[in-house]
Amino acid sequence: MKTVVTPNAKLDLMAAHMKEAVEARGIATNIKQVQGEKSSSTWLSFTLHDKEFFYAKGMMLEYGADKWGRIGRNVNHGATLLVADKHKAKTYLASKGFSVPTGEVFRRKKIEDAYQAFDSFSGPICVKPNRGSLGRCVYPALKDRNWYQDAINRVAETYQNILIEESVEGGHFRFFYVQPKVVGIRHGIPTSVVGDGISTLEELSKTKNAERIRRNLPTHPPFPLDEDVHAFLASQGRSLDDVPAVAETVFLKGVSNAPAGADSFLRWDEVHPSYRRVVEQACKAVPGLLFSGVDIIIRDISEPAEGGNHWILEMNTSPAISSFYYPWEGDTVDVASDIVDLLLEHYQPASHSN
Repeated sequence: MKTVVTPNAKLDLMAAHMKEAVEARGIATNIKQVQGEKSSSTWLSFTLHDKEFFYAKGMMLEYGADKWGRIGRNVNHGATLLVADKHKAKTYLASKGFSVPTGEVFRRKKIEDAYQAFDSFSGPICVKPNRGSLGRCVYPALKDRNWYQDAINRVAETYQNILIEESVEGGHFRFFYVQPKVVGIRHGIPTSVVGDGISTLEELSKTKNAERIRRNLPTHPPFPLDEDVHAFLASQGRSLDDVPAVAETVFLKGVSNAPAGADSFLRWDEVHPSYRRVVEQACKAVPGLLFSGVDIIIRDISEPAEGGNHWILEMNTSPAISSFYYPWEGDTVDVASDIVDLLLEHYQPASHSN
């Protein structure tokens, strides 16, 4: 592994915000190209208390701390093995008293067992990879056996382990945690359009994409009317030729993260503060977790948290930060600065370490 300073190289959007936060604290930065055997990648580099850090695309690494010869070790390394396995993480959180969806993991080679699991659920089902990211191959709210099996097949094409769990209903939120507290809350609304009683879903989608183009937010590019949209609509008995009623909201996808085309609304006062406490306690229960994007479903954000009205879906050890800078609606949150301040506090100079 070779690193070369490349000051003119372009950083990804998240790294650009991290660079600004680091330099605002009077700390010098570099842009480095990391060259591996088959490819190279561009990283932000900076040094705090004699430790060098590399950051790109939401991943923060402590340089040289990885025994396998990679760039470095994730600063959340103590938590990574646990939270990367979605089912294992939920089982752990449930053992600590936190509310999570119930489910089971099936290996691809035993796909028939996964098909049969349909009968063990009394309500809608969510099918997704047990180790996945960016909302890829996530199929929520499945009620029909044929669509359920089709979702399993789609996941199995790419992933070895398939997570099947109850599909809980409510708003999808990402709480951004920077030890010891939540610093931002994003409400992700899946790709959707609102009917006018005249236009088809395809026409409404084109109008919404035109608005996205006009706003030019990097987190809200035009969404394609791709196979996933067609499949999601078909699972509801609809197509792009349908004309929804006036003020009717029609979802084109079931997942609510930004890379999948969702709209990002930043909330704070609207969300009952008890949910912040739930997320903070959950993060503190996971050893080695310094900062995280925690996905949680909340049935009614105005009501206090209690059993049966919210469910933690997953935690992320390399969480994206862009949605907190480019929301569709809401005040931006400088989460990069919160992360830098945490690192300055957590990684003390050698003379002050125990």
